[in-house]
Amino acid sequence: MRPVTARRKIWGIEADVLKMINEASRESLPNEFVAALRAENGVITEILLFPGSRSNERSAFMQLNLMPIDFSVVGTVHSHPGPSNRPSAEDLHLFGNFGSTHIITCLPYDWRSWQAYDREGRPVKLEVVDL
Repeated sequence: MRPVTARRKIWGIEADVLKMINEASRESLPNEFVAALRAENGVITEILLFPGSRSNERSAFMQLNLMPIDFSVVGTVHSHPGPSNRPSAEDLHLFGNFGSTHIITCLPYDWRSWQAYDREGRPVKLEVVDL
């Protein structure tokens, strides 16, 4: 008998949202792209851009204090302008203080260049779904 595995609260991302993340990341080069993630029924369905967000070649910053109270916001997404999608120390600090699911995408910004993480910075698998 196989053990029952609990499904994570956030288990998927819409294919169109992932495509939009990678396109925005390409357009932001050489700077990072940053946004928040909104989910419905366990699937990330939207990215949210915040006024006052800033980015450069080494970091991206969102003014989370300007975010309205919205319980459908589950985490963040940002790009790295190089070939690594591993979180930095600054990324891990953000992950631990905001949301449960975070995505980092990197060059070449395609279907294989992104990784999702939990709030401790552990890689998690998200199913790409077409809704």
